[in-house]
Amino acid sequence: MADKPTEIASTLFNNRQLFLRYNQNNIIRIEQTLYHVDRYVFTLIPRLVHINQEGLPGYIPGDVPCGIHNFRLDHRTQLAAEILFPHTVFRGNENVSPFIHTILLMGSCGSIAQSRKSDLDYTLLVNKHSVSPERLALFKQKLNLIEKWAWTQYNLEVHFFINDIQEVKNNIFGESDTESTGSALAKLLKEEMYRTAVITAGKLPFWWIVPLKTDDEQYETYLELLRSGKTLLSANDFVDIGNVDDISQGEFFGGCIWTLIKSFKAPFKTLLKMGLLEEYMFGDTRFNLLCHEIKKKVFGGTLFDDIDTYVAMYERVERFFKNQKDDNALDALKTSFVLKVGTKVSGEELVKGSPDPRKRTLINIFNSWDWEPEKLETINSYFNWQMLDKVALGSRINKILMASYKNISEANKASGEESLISERDTHLLGRKLFSFYRPSQNKVENLFALVDGDTGEKELTFMLHRLNPKDNGEWYLMRGKTLAFLEHIPRQQILKKASSLQFLVAFTCFNSLFRNDTVLLLRAEQQSIKDYDLKLLLEDLSSFMSQVSVASIPNEDLLSNAKLKQLFMIVDFGNPIPREVTLGDLHDCKTPKDYAEFMNRKLERITSTTAIYLTTWGELYCKTYVGNNCMNRCLAELRSMTPNWEIVQDEFLKFFVPGSRKEKTDFSWLARYILKTLTFKKGKAATHEYKAGSAEKNPEGPSDGGSREFEESGSKPFSF
Repeated sequence: MADKPTEIASTLFNNRQLFLRYNQNNIIRIEQTLYHVDRYVFTLIPRLVHINQEGLPGYIPGDVPCGIHNFRLDHRTQLAAEILFPHTVFRGNENVSPFIHTILLMGSCGSIAQSRKSDLDYTLLVNKHSVSPERLALFKQKLNLIEKWAWTQYNLEVHFFINDIQEVKNNIFGESDTESTGSALAKLLKEEMYRTAVITAGKLPFWWIVPLKTDDEQYETYLELLRSGKTLLSANDFVDIGNVDDISQGEFFGGCIWTLIKSFKAPFKTLLKMGLLEEYMFGDTRFNLLCHEIKKKVFGGTLFDDIDTYVAMYERVERFFKNQKDDNALDALKTSFVLKVGTKVSGEELVKGSPDPRKRTLINIFNSWDWEPEKLETINSYFNWQMLDKVALGSRINKILMASYKNISEANKASGEESLISERDTHLLGRKLFSFYRPSQNKVENLFALVDGDTGEKELTFMLHRLNPKDNGEWYLMRGKTLAFLEHIPRQQILKKASSLQFLVAFTCFNSLFRNDTVLLLRAEQQSIKDYDLKLLLEDLSSFMSQVSVASIPNEDLLSNAKLKQLFMIVDFGNPIPREVTLGDLHDCKTPKDYAEFMNRKLERITSTTAIYLTTWGELYCKTYVGNNCMNRCLAELRSMTPNWEIVQDEFLKFFVPGSRKEKTDFSWLARYILKTLTFKKGKAATHEYKAGSAEKNPEGPSDGGSREFEESGSKPFSF
């Protein structure tokens, strides 16, 4: 036993050397995958974070925390600086007390799932309490400027996440906000961090050099040996963010809720992650997590080129699916893996092979599935699939995810172990799910949330179908341009049916079906919205209001009742616009009576008003009001949802008047009227707000959301 500390010291030293070589191999992999110029950006980012120099991206005047522990300017970094900033001399930063202990990448970078334009998600480990809140805010601004520079100059998505070292050691990763996970993941996220970490600068995580089967008590013992100088290593070269030997049952419920929310952004990746959660929940995880599996390979002599964190995750989930799921779920998993990896293998390469080492890895996996080359080619052409085929795959994946959620939830209850996710985070994440899944009258469904990639269409047809001229008819949105009768149009071409054109417009924009180069066909007669108006309307609405990621809804919004975030109104006076609407000038009104007469004269010519509004809960609604006093009836319903904070008109309100672009009519009076009515003497009126578990209080209209009001209103005309 006397020589045990010496043996441990030798083990720690050797493990450090192995990890450094493995880490460098991953850095080379990342660089090989990136575009040529992006490699220089990737290499230079730690240097830009390290210093605060005027003329360079990330410069902020003032006392900005910066400096990375153990940062050294190597030849590669100097070359990248000279290429990207040939006229700038980079100053040193020797006199600054380093604020950043470690910069690491986590996720798919360095694995087979990395593509040329994968996001670079950096985690920065710091001691937040070593600086004032004001200095920390400056540091965040600095990082934001570097992110913007990478995107605007090179179209490269770079994200920085600041984590406090002690909080990470305690398995705390911030609130459950846009990207932070709060108490939802805890050790699960630390396991992923260790498994996928690529250290780009600073200290090494101490966990990565301790022996494989190290429990928490042994971890602390080894750490004390390091700090007391009884090893061959310097304590200043390592950061302690805690051990991972196992994950308690209480974590998996919060983890699966968070994973479901992330599915709205990346369904294929989410299926693999949910499968891993379920495998962990029902498997033996002590010293047997994926991070241990990778560590075992690194220390066990496996060639570094043969260690791929994403392949390891897939293979583990595949084994679980083979034993526990049906063939449909297993096929969906394989399809998701093919679509998620950054390298594509053709049907011909599947048969003949490829000299590319990444492709060879994939070919070996695909051949084990006994897939025909034609099936692989079909999946490779995903981005050319019919939209409804993409939706069908997304729905299929969603059913598997929900089944996994049910299994984990039931197992969590049966275990009797208390869930580690806090009540507040459960509430927040639950509301995010609620905002997506809750059916509600007049709600525009986010049909393509589980579709990965671009949903824009080259051609779209909007068609009004009437059985007889007296009917209001039904509107159809279809892929492509077609003049065929409805009964001759293939069902897979029909994207949506609704009772109004306005609802189809809202649906088209919210699901990002319209692009500026989309060719449109409007098949309807005697409508105020003409072909010319339709394209302008779609352009206006698309530029003003876009799909909201459920995961990115701010916590403060979810903890309050839903309010109007953006309001787009379609105000129809008829086409062409009546002369009475275009005459007169609001500035000529000298008295309240003049103003009231001016407004009433114009408002009474409105034939229909459509409100398309996005709430602070990320839900979009569309409702059309037709007939007398339709504008006031619309605004009366919306008033109680008007936010209490100061409204910035350009961000909050936009409206469209069919036929107005040709007439070039000034409608500034209408914007003033809408805002004034919504905010005038706002009191405790009957609320239109809704809370979790309740349906929205919109009594009119069909369930598809294409609501149209036809009843007369007893409200009086506008007057002072």
